[in-house]
Amino acid sequence: MRLVRWVANGEKGVHVLTLKSSKKCMAMLLVIILAVSVLILPKSGEAATTYKMTTTVESNIRTGDSVKYAIIGYYKAGTTVTFNAKTKNNWYRITYKGKVGYVSGKCLAPYKAQSFTALNVEAKKHLGKKYKWGATGPTSFDCSGYTSYVFKQSINKVIPRTAKQQYNASTKIKANQLKAGDLVFFNYGSGIAHVGIYVGSGKMINAQNNGVKYDNISSGYWKRYIAGYGRVVNF
Repeated sequence: MRLVRWVANGEKGVHVLTLKSSKKCMAMLLVIILAVSVLILPKSGEAATTYKMTTTVESNIRTGDSVKYAIIGYYKAGTTVTFNAKTKNNWYRITYKGKVGYVSGKCLAPYKAQSFTALNVEAKKHLGKKYKWGATGPTSFDCSGYTSYVFKQSINKVIPRTAKQQYNASTKIKANQLKAGDLVFFNYGSGIAHVGIYVGSGKMINAQNNGVKYDNISSGYWKRYIAGYGRVVNF
C-alpha cells in the first residue's frame, strides 16, 4: 500500500512512504479503537461533557438510565462525583469500577452547592442526639463539639474546638450577609458561650440542652442573645 506522507514547501516532488501492513494488525487496531470509543463516546441522547455533582441522598448506581436497571453500587449522601455524560431523561453517566453506571439526577445537586449540601446532610444525621458538655460526638455533643464534628465529617474542614475559638477564627459578617452554612454565636453575659449552624429561613441547627435540634433565631429567646455571625467556609 502506498501512502502520501507529506509535501514539504519549497521542495520539488512529493515524498512517498511505502508501507507493507498486515490485515491482522489493522484489524487489531480497529478493535482497540472501537473498544475505547465505547467507554469515551456518549450514547445517543447523552450530552458529551462533564458534570461535577454531589449526592443529596444515598444514591444507587445502575447499569442503565432508569430504575428498571440493575444496581451495581451506590454513593453515600454528600459524595462529590464527576459524571461524563447526561441523558435526556436526567440521568448522569459515570465509569464505576470499570463499568458504565448511571445515577438519577433527582439524587444530585450541582457542585457549587456541594459544600453546604454535604454539611446539611451530615448535620441532619444527628437530630435528636443528646447534649453532653464536653462531648464531641458521634453519640452526643456539646454546641461547639457538634459544629466542629459536622464540618470535619462533611467537608473535611477543621475548625477550633470551643465556641469562643470558633468565633475568633471566623470571618465576621452582618445579619444581612448571613448564608446557610455560616455560624451563629451567642453571649449570655460572660462572652461567647454557644454556637449553631445557620441553615436558612431564619433557623439554625445546634446542640443545646434539649439535644440536637432546629431553633428559630429570628425572634424570641435565641434572637435576644445573638452576639454575631461568622463564616468559616465561603460556600
